[in-house]
Amino acid sequence: MLYELITKELPFMRRYARAMTGDQMAGDLCVETMLQEHVLKPQPADAPLPADRTTLFGLLDSIISDPARHPELDSPLPSLGNLSSLSRRALFLTAVEQFEKDAAAQILGIALEELEDTLKNAERDLASSLATDVLIIEDEPMIAFQLKEIIESLGHKLVARAQTREEAVEEARTKKPGLMLVDIQLADGSSGLDAMDEIMEFHQVPSIVITAYPERLLAGRANEPAFLIPKPFRADHVKTVISQALLTQSAY
Repeated sequence: MLYELITKELPFMRRYARAMTGDQMAGDLCVETMLQEHVLKPQPADAPLPADRTTLFGLLDSIISDPARHPELDSPLPSLGNLSSLSRRALFLTAVEQFEKDAAAQILGIALEELEDTLKNAERDLASSLATDVLIIEDEPMIAFQLKEIIESLGHKLVARAQTREEAVEEARTKKPGLMLVDIQLADGSSGLDAMDEIMEFHQVPSIVITAYPERLLAGRANEPAFLIPKPFRADHVKTVISQALLTQSAY
């Protein structure tokens, strides 16, 4: 039972830890530490084992939220933009990991009322500090239009849309976007991941991959994206992931 729970949740715990630390290696180390301390290490006979998703994330968050546990980072878990670590974690747990508010409060170790106040303040502060130019790499017009509406509602500007790898690389070289939203399968059969990798060679930019199969990209690849949006997507999910990507970038 516990093995099945961990196997199911491992990709999402890694996603959460990576996004909150802003570093793939540090995030994976947080997950490894949590498993070593609370699952693999022999426990007292009367010690309860993690029995559900909320408990697993609570144990992981206790490690993520403790700067002393991240000596590998030059500036462990800084406050980014106008948002504190608590605000970012609350937003990510509710909008990306889709925990109910009471479960998110339990994970963070705070009262439900404090969580609600934290979310209100975080959402209010996001737009003013994160506006940027966006390149959408997406061959489906309807999805591209939905993404355009979402980014503009956050105060960002769509500077270009590309439907192939070649177009994406050229637009990125010309426009120098501050954010990219990247679909994997493009119009001519080319790969959005390949386009992203090529662009990163000359323009380092936060990127979010959009895919119907996110679990396939959370498997320890060397170029594994830190930010994923599954299809079909929810607007609030997209908004939070965009903000997290930009906030993470701004810390370094």
